[in-house]
Amino acid sequence: MIGRPVSGPGVVPVPTPGPDPHHPTPPSAGAARLVAARGRTAVAALVVVGHRCWRDRRAARWGPTVTALVGAGIGVALAGAVAAAALAAYGAAGFVIVRGAAARRAVGRAERLAGDAVLGLAADLRAGVALGPAWRAADEALRQAEAGLLPGRREHRRRTPSGGPVALVAQRLVAATALAEASGAPLADVLERLDAHLRAVDRARSVATSQAAGARASAAMLAVMPVAGIGLGVAIGVDPWWVLLHTPGGALALALAVALQLAGVAWTTRLVDVEVHP
Repeated sequence: MIGRPVSGPGVVPVPTPGPDPHHPTPPSAGAARLVAARGRTAVAALVVVGHRCWRDRRAARWGPTVTALVGAGIGVALAGAVAAAALAAYGAAGFVIVRGAAARRAVGRAERLAGDAVLGLAADLRAGVALGPAWRAADEALRQAEAGLLPGRREHRRRTPSGGPVALVAQRLVAATALAEASGAPLADVLERLDAHLRAVDRARSVATSQAAGARASAAMLAVMPVAGIGLGVAIGVDPWWVLLHTPGGALALALAVALQLAGVAWTTRLVDVEVHP
């Protein structure tokens, strides 16, 4: 017969089972989903903040310093002052290389978008659109192309005294409009000739970049060869890390190797950075 628990003298109470500290209760499905949602939110926030910092004008100035400090901190935590100096140099150089490559890609995209704006303006005029609305559409397209550039002290090296590549296209649009009004030539024909010139410059730049791909690949291979040499030393039973990081001769050799490697990468990057002026 099941009833209320018996209490009284001589009756031993039955202990209620509680949580086992050695086997904690797993979180519920709702709590797991909440933790996952917060994790996704944190990752998304970090991505947004990182993108804004990358796009910020001050990133070109302070980015190498910040990455050098981060590398130095990691080096001190791992292996001491010598590793800190090496990682600081690699951090700053890596930021400059990565941001420079991103800036060059952004310039290429902006130039193509500016060419599309010229072609779109010519197409609108041939379709019978008035000059005012067609110009406003082209101006908006040029603004979007300019917004894609990475801001900074040296966004790209293809600058003219009048500004960047998008500003140069805008000035040529103004000159083409003035020429068409002065000579009576159809503005659409003048714009199509300008678009053909811009496409030819873009093709010449693509050919030059493809021809420099072999030298760029060779430079990348030479840059990673020191790491392969250290790996070979570890494979044969030698400890090159201890020699490089904890002996005066090894520290001097590491400093010289880092300096020569970064100088070689900078020199090769300068050689393969082909400039085609429009």
